[in-house]
Amino acid sequence: MKRFAIYVRVSTEDQDYQRQISDIKTYIQKDNTIDYEIDIYNEKVSGYKEAKQRPELSKFLDIIKNNPKYYDTLYITELTRLGRNPLHTRQIVEDLIAKKIQICVTTNGHKMLDENREPNKHLILVFQMLMEIGDLEADTLKKRTKSGLFQSARNGNAGGSNYYPYGYRKNESKKLVVDETESEVIKLIYNLYKAGNGVKVIAGILNNKEIPTRTTKISIDENIKPQTDGFKWTDKTILEIIKNPLNMGKRRYKGEKLKDDEVYDGEITKTKEKGVRYKTIYLDAPAIITEQLFLECEEIRLTKTNRNYLTTYNYLLKDLLTCGCCGRNYFGIYKPVENGHKIYICSSRLIKAGSCGNAGINISLLESAIFDSLLSSDDMLRYLKDTSIKEDVPAKIESLEVELSINQKDFNNIESQRKRLLDLYLNDRIKIAMFDASENELTKTELVLSNKINLIKSELFNYNKILDNQNDSDFSKSMLINAKDNRVELREIYNQIISKIVISKVDNKTVLASLFLKLNGVEMATPLNLFLNTRGLKNVPIKYQYSSSYQVGTYQAYDNFLNDENFVMPYTIETGLIDIPKHNLILIEDTYPIVKK
Repeated sequence: MKRFAIYVRVSTEDQDYQRQISDIKTYIQKDNTIDYEIDIYNEKVSGYKEAKQRPELSKFLDIIKNNPKYYDTLYITELTRLGRNPLHTRQIVEDLIAKKIQICVTTNGHKMLDENREPNKHLILVFQMLMEIGDLEADTLKKRTKSGLFQSARNGNAGGSNYYPYGYRKNESKKLVVDETESEVIKLIYNLYKAGNGVKVIAGILNNKEIPTRTTKISIDENIKPQTDGFKWTDKTILEIIKNPLNMGKRRYKGEKLKDDEVYDGEITKTKEKGVRYKTIYLDAPAIITEQLFLECEEIRLTKTNRNYLTTYNYLLKDLLTCGCCGRNYFGIYKPVENGHKIYICSSRLIKAGSCGNAGINISLLESAIFDSLLSSDDMLRYLKDTSIKEDVPAKIESLEVELSINQKDFNNIESQRKRLLDLYLNDRIKIAMFDASENELTKTELVLSNKINLIKSELFNYNKILDNQNDSDFSKSMLINAKDNRVELREIYNQIISKIVISKVDNKTVLASLFLKLNGVEMATPLNLFLNTRGLKNVPIKYQYSSSYQVGTYQAYDNFLNDENFVMPYTIETGLIDIPKHNLILIEDTYPIVKK
């Protein structure tokens, strides 16, 4: 009894190969009068991939490699089903012919071996020519299609798809335009992310507000029965939106394909196909948000190691500090033990051998200097008096309530997981070692969630207290003084009146903090420069000292001071320094006492 092999292939998941199988079976039935058996190899994969990247074809080739007489004939509808690459396909055909395995193309009935099982050289030559021509035509078509699509996108056209990125739609002229309703959701997502909310929390906020996803809107329009997937906002969807440069008016496209060993300094677009790379091209498109907002959120995303999460200690300047040397964010480290860390440092120190060299700054010195400078300047207080402090508090409370709900749900699921684990053990489906290890992991997760829930509840309590205490929502000197001993309230005030603080090292005893204030969200052009004397921290008792001055611009790199001949320090170590009075000191150890050994 002869054994035949059928190989069918389509390029994409949404295509179907059943028609190929049916046609080949019909052909075999007409072409053979003897008994036979059929093995079918089918897959959905590009014909340009090598045989080793196609599981079903590899399985067939492995069988005939070990036993060349296992199959009498390989049936295919077209030679292109074996492959699109002429070189790779020719190698497969030559290998099969060498093993005396017939290759039958059912569309035209052509066979590669004659009646004596010798190669049909004339037919093989024709097929090789057709393969080369087909590859050339396919390549030309791809280039023309790509060029056409690119030119269409350059002209602002939306493209042929019925689905567009959230926030956009196709108008009557087939141009890509901003969807007025969805664009407001896009702006909300970016503003929530900039305010320190994680993608999971943002998804929860949108779901709580019952803002429909694109899938939900389509289901309503087309009267489709709702399902779980796609009808709720997810953290993955939010992250994809935040990362998409289209929202700032930059439409990303694949450009020229790079060679395997080609070095390219520009941005590269990678594909699912291993090793395939393209130059990235950006085309202008309608923008939903400003480039500045997109880049601010991108910075948060890329330096998120110390952002967007609750910590045991409230750092007043969290997310406000920027390194004047490398541009990364600063983050706080506090250890309430004798000689423990109490410092804001550049996040570049987290990178192995990647520290930019900028100085760290004592938490209490920096926070106290800012507090004292704000209270000491009547002009500044008058300037900031119209800034609304309570405006963002309800939004913060809403974010915390969503985060609390998410974590409480995860915490409650722990008990269900314990029950399932116990059932598995009692039914002898897992061993005691696996049970103990899983139980320990659940206990650790439970402890982490419990601590996080307590932190969120504490934050909620403090923010609700802010709402209760601040009858007058506008900034005032008394508000600042009353918030001195409440780090959550003081941090909220700082977030409302400070846009950013650029930290730069001046010399071994001085660090500059360039304080950019804002009025109702608009950043002041001229910073308040605070020169912090770090040498005073070594005195006994400690001296918290600084000097302040307004100067146009700020110093973006710490080595500029040493190289700039025109730079003059606003003080000497003997004169010009301000000693911060005790009643204006913001000492982190007063809130989180140091534990003595």
